[in-house]
Amino acid sequence: MIAALWTPPTGQAQSEPDCARPTQGRELIARLRLSEIEGAEDIHRAAMWEAFGRCPEGAAGGPCRITERQRFEAEWERTRARIEAKYRAVLGDFERRCRAIISRARPRGVRAAS
Repeated sequence: MIAALWTPPTGQAQSEPDCARPTQGRELIARLRLSEIEGAEDIHRAAMWEAFGRCPEGAAGGPCRITERQRFEAEWERTRARIEAKYRAVLGDFERRCRAIISRARPRGVRAAS
């Protein structure tokens, strides 16, 4: 799953989280998450305003705008929840991958400090 997120556009360097730097890896995942949320929110907001434009003007359009706002708020909550779940999974995959790499690299008979 991580590789799919870090496939860079042509001509850009790959920046997959590095297990040797777990804090930076987590920060990268957090930045990608925030960027995706902000981008989706901008698109969502524009669509909502477009929907408002189809409502009658003035007070006559009030109920229409309320209905549209409620519909878009519910849709946004579902979209945001999907993004959050995606990045929870990405973070979990990163941490499992790093745990596996660290445990393979640890010399036999040496236990990690608790």
